[in-house]
Amino acid sequence: MNVSNPDRCTIRGSAVVAAIASAMLAGCVGAGVEESVLPIRIDYRCAHNKVLQIQRAGDASAAAVLIDNKPVVLPRADSAAQEKYSDGTYALYLDGERAMLEQNSRVIFGPCTAGPLPKAVRERY
Repeated sequence: MNVSNPDRCTIRGSAVVAAIASAMLAGCVGAGVEESVLPIRIDYRCAHNKVLQIQRAGDASAAAVLIDNKPVVLPRADSAAQEKYSDGTYALYLDGERAMLEQNSRVIFGPCTAGPLPKAVRERY
């Protein structure tokens, strides 16, 4: 390396930094990840031959479940990994083709699975 010319070192160093940054960012934005798209109405088959019927609001702000043939509407709750709906008594967890319903932190429907759901590519940033 020619230390006698500091401008040349700066330009070369900047080019290396730019190349490394470009390579790192290229891994962040890919062609997309294919994920399940949850339709408005889903029937999940659960353990003990139970069926968990879910009706989601179009904007996913709430979900209704049938419990003892009575609809219970659950508002959307914060969750890091999957869709969660809860009213404090019931908690519904939806993760693609898998679901679980709890009552007072006790599983009452689960594990549950749905048939193949539609897929869509979702970009990750």
